[in-house]
Order: sequence, then structure tokens, then C-alpha cells
Amino acid sequence: NDENLFLLDGMPLYQVNHFGGLFSAFNTDIVKNVDFYKSGFPARYGGRLSSVTDVRMKEGDLKEFHGMVSLGLLDGRLRFEGPVIKEKTSFVFGMRRSWLDVLSAPALRIANRFFPEEDINARYAFHDINAKITHRFSNESRLSFSVYSGRDLFKMKDKQLFPSGNLLHQEKEQTTDEYHIRWGNLSAALSWNNQFNHKLTGNFSLVYARNLSKYDFRSDDSFYKGEDDKEYSVDWMQRDSYSTIDDVGFRMDFHYLPTASHHVRFGSDYLYHIYCPQHTLSQDIRGTEEMTDTLLSSVESHYKGNEFSFYAEDDMRLTRKLRINLGGRYTMYQVSGAVYHSLEPRISASYRLFSRTTLKVSYTEMSQFAHQLSNSYLNLPTDCWVPSTSRIRPMYSRQVAGGVYMELPWRLCLEVESYFRTTSRMLEYEAGGSLTLPAGNWEQVVRVGDGKSYGLETSLVYHDEQNLFQAGYTLSWSKQKFDDFYSGWYPSKFDNRHKLNFVYRRKFSHRMDVYAAWTYRSGDHATVPTQYVENPCLSGTSQLSDLEPMYGKPNNITLPAYHRLDVGINFRRTTKRGFERIWNVSIYNAYCRMNPFYTKIERQVDGSFRGKAIGLFPIIPSFSYTLNF
Repeated sequence: NDENLFLLDGMPLYQVNHFGGLFSAFNTDIVKNVDFYKSGFPARYGGRLSSVTDVRMKEGDLKEFHGMVSLGLLDGRLRFEGPVIKEKTSFVFGMRRSWLDVLSAPALRIANRFFPEEDINARYAFHDINAKITHRFSNESRLSFSVYSGRDLFKMKDKQLFPSGNLLHQEKEQTTDEYHIRWGNLSAALSWNNQFNHKLTGNFSLVYARNLSKYDFRSDDSFYKGEDDKEYSVDWMQRDSYSTIDDVGFRMDFHYLPTASHHVRFGSDYLYHIYCPQHTLSQDIRGTEEMTDTLLSSVESHYKGNEFSFYAEDDMRLTRKLRINLGGRYTMYQVSGAVYHSLEPRISASYRLFSRTTLKVSYTEMSQFAHQLSNSYLNLPTDCWVPSTSRIRPMYSRQVAGGVYMELPWRLCLEVESYFRTTSRMLEYEAGGSLTLPAGNWEQVVRVGDGKSYGLETSLVYHDEQNLFQAGYTLSWSKQKFDDFYSGWYPSKFDNRHKLNFVYRRKFSHRMDVYAAWTYRSGDHATVPTQYVENPCLSGTSQLSDLEPMYGKPNNITLPAYHRLDVGINFRRTTKRGFERIWNVSIYNAYCRMNPFYTKIERQVDGSFRGKAIGLFPIIPSFSYTLNF
């Protein structure tokens, strides 16, 4: 998960999904364009190993005011844009919020009324806010300021009240568990773009980004005695934990066109990182009404790093058929006790073999100085980011890729690409299945190893005035090797052998269009015990022996495959005032495939064991009304 770079107007983002991936963190209402790279990475991008997604926000209209309001079953959206000073200054503002907390409240009230002994209150909501203001000094110079805020919130409170079993003294017990999780991004960028002459253009940016994950848990077990419900004893526990990253720095990018066949890019980046991988506060109170004991502990870790990069690349058209992008990137990363240097050559070439057939090859080296410590079984916002340190060296990858791209008859386009990538100094977290990661000693609970991945990717596209059809298939292998706990290569968690995607959109008229998307991938991998061994117990006692799990090869099982179908239909109409109205009806996971979110091992009555996969997202119907004005 941590090997992919996401940028929004040059601002780095660490959380890019809402609601377990059901919603993207990028609000498409304000997106202008997206550049995506999975191979042949230009030298101007760095800091990650696997892919780059560079998203640019729209600029507001300089002449007229426009807007959009959308109300749906799952979320609501709005967008406003227009001039502040005509022909000079413009703004665009977009906001999105989910209604899941509003919809779940009545259902929980009904459930609590039928089951009064257990009172459950849960709430989940997310929001996105995007804003951008742009001022044009002239046709050659403009200044813009962008802001993004995205936040998820999950709360759950479970209160249980039941008698303790002593009817004579009317004793009873109340147990209250409360969870509170928040996570998200806050980013800002101030950019100045200037065209110095007809050959040289520069862009200067100041950026700030903050990522936060916070988890709070409270548990209160209280015993009451007597008719006056006077508290007799208390057992109270509190766990507060948060993880943050703060990045502040600048970016300088220059475009130089000495001739029509050369496009030279060069520049530098600097980011000052402040990592707080984990701050944990624990408080326990136990006792009776006469006397209580309080235990308080706090653990935290902080790291500061400086990351400076310089890059240069030349996009050259050597002949009418041959084009080459040649470049390199140098990065210096400084953290307390260590300085790392990385030189990353980049080269990609395309050759037009025939009028409609192009061959492409690329070679890329990339380094990464940030690592994400993820729980072995769940992918949760409580996973935290850590930096390279004097003991943990940066990751490094080498990738070679090659493919053929053809325009076929009958409006078809075919792409076939193969790739091979090696990664060194990967991190594997092995502290078990705890929800929060260790704060003070995380460097002692990670192992360093290597990885390799390779495969073949194909894509077929058909497009005409009324139809769009896309099909993609990937055959891939992803392996890793950590000598500290296994001597050979084994599948990585994301070793998904087969991936298949179909997308179809049909425009019947200017008033109605339908779409459908089906996705499939082989299941992720997980590690389960190969056998259980009974520990010895004392002779002549009735004590039951414990079962000790024994593990063989890591990631030794494949979870059930993931697949789902999404469908939808849009009805469009134009009002008398020229506004566009859109009614949308859609279904997420149309045939209700309960794809596994996590797994567990259960022991049966007869002593055998079986694995169980738990799914969270069933079929989700939705509708929305959108007005563009």
C-alpha cells in the first residue's frame, strides 16, 4: 500500500480512500486532469517505488458563475466556481459529505428498542473539501492557492446492562465500550507559474501536507449494589493512540524547449518531514468506592528528516519514428545519525514500427524513504508511517518494462505490456495482530527483506459515438524473501495471480445513458498455522493443555477471490432556464458478493479447525439528483 505516490496539485496525500475503498478521496467534480504512471516513470517524480498518480484541480471560470448541487442516498455534493475579479481572479470550491451516519441512526434506535439489555450507537461519516483561487497577473504569469481537507470519522458505543446473578442483593453489572477513530489529510499549496520567454517556463510551489490517524478506546466495567444503584466497584480503562506526518517544503519545475525536437525539464524538490509514528497514552483505574488504584503510562516517538532532490530529463524526438526520454534523479535524505544518497537513472523509448503500431521499453530505478507498518490481517487507518532511520535503510527498486500498442480495425485499440521489478530492503511488521502498533520499539519488530514482481498486462478498448467498452487482464506474480524467518521466496500478501476488468457505457440519447463495471482478482494471501501442538501440563491435575500454533511457509493460503458488479443509469433533462438535471440510479455490488475483509481461524467442537472469511459490504443501492447551473 505504501509504494504508490499520490499528488493533488503537487501536495502529497497519504490517505486516498473513504469507507474501506467505497469512495475515492479525489472528488471528480473538481478534477481537471490525471496523469498515471505504472512504468517508465519520468525523473520529475520520486519518493515511491510502484506507481504515480498526479491529479490537478480545475481553475475557476474567469467570466461566469457556475455551480452544481447533488443530493444522493449515500452522499451530498456541491461545487461553485466563478470570477472574483473578471478576467483576473477566479475561484472554485467543492465539498462532499456522506449521509451514512444519518441513515444508520434510525436503524440502531429500532434495534436498541427490541434489545434493551444492549444499547449500541454507531456513527460513520466522511467529508472532502477542495478550494482553489487563481489570479492572473498577465497571460504569462499567474498565482494560485489550493487547499484540500479530507476526514473520516467512526464512533461506536456499546453499553450492556445485566444482573450479576445475586438476586438477593439486587446486584447488577454495567459494561460500556467506546471506540473513536479519525483519519484523513490536510494539504495546502501556493504556486506561481511564469513564462519567462517563448522557450523557458517555470513553476514554483510551497506545499504543506498533514496526515492524521487517531484511535481512542474506553472501557468501563462497573458493579452496582442496592436499590439506590450506589457504585460498589469500578474497572475503567482508556487507550489513546495517534499517528501523524507533517511535510513542508517547496518544488521548482522548469520547462525548456531549445528546439522543436527537445523538451527539457529540470528542477528540485525539498520536503521537511516530521514523523510521529505512534503516540500512546494508557490509563487504568481499578478499585472500590473506598479506594482506587490508577496506572498511567505514555509512550511516543518522533523523527525529523530532510529530503532534497534534483532532477533533469530530456524528451527527445531523434527521428520521425524514434522518441526517447532520458533523465536522472538525485536524492539526499538526512535523518538523525544518517545521511543517504540515491542516484536514480531513468530511460524510456518508443518506436513507431508501423503507422498504427508502436513499441515501448523503459528502465527505471527509484528509492523510497517512508514505510508503512501494516497489521498482518487488516488494512486499517491505524496503520502508521515510519521514516528511514540510521538502522532502517531506504527501499530501492529497479524495473524494466516493454510493450506493444496497436490501433486495430473496427475502432479497437490493444495494449500488451510485460514488466519485471526487484525491490531491496523491504519491511515486514511481525508484532502480531494488535490493532495499534508499538510506539517506542518499532525498529525491533520489523524485518528487512527483498521482493520481486513480474507479469503481463493487456488492455482492449472499443469506442464509438454511442458505446465505450474496455477490457483488461493481468497475469502477475509478486514474491518476497525475509531470511530472518523463512529461507526461501514466498508469495506476498498482494500476490493476485489474475486480475480482470470490464467496463461498458452506452449512450442511448442525450437524455439517457447506462453503464456497468465488473472487476475480478484472485484472493490475497494470509498466514495461518499448519498445525497445533499441545503444550505439556502438570501430571495429576485437571488443567487443560494449551494449543501452540506451528507455522510453515508464510502467506500459505489464498483467500477467496474478490469480484463485484456495479451498474447504473443516468436520466438527463434540460430545464427551461437551461440548467441540466440528472437523475442517477445505481447499484454497488449488484449480486451481493460478500468479499472478505478479514479472516480468522475457528476451532470446531470435534477439535478440527476451519478458516472463515468475513465480508462487510453487501449490495448497496443508491440514487441521486444533480443540478448543474
